[in-house]
Amino acid sequence: MTIRTPVDKEHLRVHLTYNGWKYIAIVVLAICGWSFLYTTTAYRSPQDKRIDVYMSSASANTEMCDAFLKPLWEEVTPDMETVSSVTMLPGNDYAAVMQLQVFLATGEGDIFFLEMDDFKSYAAAEAMLPLDEYLESGLINADGIDLTAGRVKIVEEYDDDGVPTYTGEEHIYGIPTDTLFAYMDGFLLDNRGMVMCISVSNQNEENVVPFFNALLQAGRGDKPEWLQEQE
Repeated sequence: MTIRTPVDKEHLRVHLTYNGWKYIAIVVLAICGWSFLYTTTAYRSPQDKRIDVYMSSASANTEMCDAFLKPLWEEVTPDMETVSSVTMLPGNDYAAVMQLQVFLATGEGDIFFLEMDDFKSYAAAEAMLPLDEYLESGLINADGIDLTAGRVKIVEEYDDDGVPTYTGEEHIYGIPTDTLFAYMDGFLLDNRGMVMCISVSNQNEENVVPFFNALLQAGRGDKPEWLQEQE
């Protein structure tokens, strides 16, 4: 003889009280599994068919930035499948430092807008592309921009007290953005005290460099009224 427990509201309530977590776990695992499957199988443009602009900013709007980048993409690098922007954590706290280190170590990002201290540190470690030859040839036009802050000496090593020894080699690794006011209204990037540069591991130099120059020229503009009022 088979004894069946009747299914009524009370038995269902008791069952869910003791076993409800199992159903929640199943749902969570199903969602995570689907997300993982989508992430690993979704098409991603190869490095030579994409340009990614990474910004260390709490204010920049990626939707506005992508709209700002689109006409440059269509005009200068129409063969690219993807040109997009990513915001990174600003500042020097642990999370922000780790995020930037991971992006650079894994080759994520092509063009970076970095705060001055971060730029100096990574440029000195040769994580950024030297721009000297592109500036000299005119492929990058920085006329009217003071490049002093973009010039960095390469560090050979640090002693136990953190004091650097330099190799004697020096290059221009970035373009200071203080006077590139169009970014402020264009996609809400407060680029005062920042530097735009190119990752040395971009893997797409022939497209990234002309796009970098186009982005640089698009940044030229008049100082916003709100900024004039602050002075």
